[in-house]
Amino acid sequence: MDNNWVQIRAGRSNTKMVGMARANFPQVPEFPLGQGTRIPAVSLRSMIAKTIFAISNEESRYTLNGALLILKSESLAMVATDGHRLAHIEKTGENLPNITGERKILIPRKALQELQGLLSNTDATEIDFADDEHQLYFRVGARVLTSRKLSGNFPNYEAVLPRDNSRFLVVRSEELQQSIQRVAQFADERSGAIKIRLEQNELRISSSSNEAGESEDVIETPYNFDPIVVGFNSQYLLDFLKAIGGAGEVRLEFKDAQSAGQMRPEDADEARYRYIIMPMRI
Repeated sequence: MDNNWVQIRAGRSNTKMVGMARANFPQVPEFPLGQGTRIPAVSLRSMIAKTIFAISNEESRYTLNGALLILKSESLAMVATDGHRLAHIEKTGENLPNITGERKILIPRKALQELQGLLSNTDATEIDFADDEHQLYFRVGARVLTSRKLSGNFPNYEAVLPRDNSRFLVVRSEELQQSIQRVAQFADERSGAIKIRLEQNELRISSSSNEAGESEDVIETPYNFDPIVVGFNSQYLLDFLKAIGGAGEVRLEFKDAQSAGQMRPEDADEARYRYIIMPMRI
């Protein structure tokens, strides 16, 4: 109607709504023709699920408000960190067209959440990805998702990857998750800290607080290194265990009580997945 009004009639109902001029609608960016690469949909969906929880929630840490996608001609990887923990996954044996050398793209959390939804509701085996100076483009089937790039430099994550974590143990993922969930109910509500004590063939998980009480769980598992006691945020541990699912075993690797610990699935498939978490003073 005149002045951009809209009229809707249905039976005896008559509604008029105020509209806006079409010219006011933002111009929708179009997917660049002849550019970009193709990424396996299943691989990308798995990578997002295994890293998105480690993205920082602090708006002031702008470059940590997204995940870093690393593309090579025969592999892709994704990294996310909030400064307290870091999730890294790499999948080799891929064939990414139009990729030479190494390309790093910082994808905002909101874009990853939207992309995760699209990938969960598509039969497409591959998606098209392209970018320009300011925008990211993801074509999933008949849908195109565009997002502004995050500016700035992602931290040098390779510098914090542990290399001397020689003490380790392997435990069933489901058993560890259930044990942490039980013990974490008695952890300090603010910090969520639990204590992990490794002794001869034994993993002890404990917590205590003045308000709730205390709790300890013991898991028998092969361990033949020097004893070690280290504290962690229980929710950080649970985030990783939920991401890998309840099946299989998980490997915990330590250097000492002051250094970052590393967790990774023991039954590694073609994707290399590891999770680095900083210890807490308890």
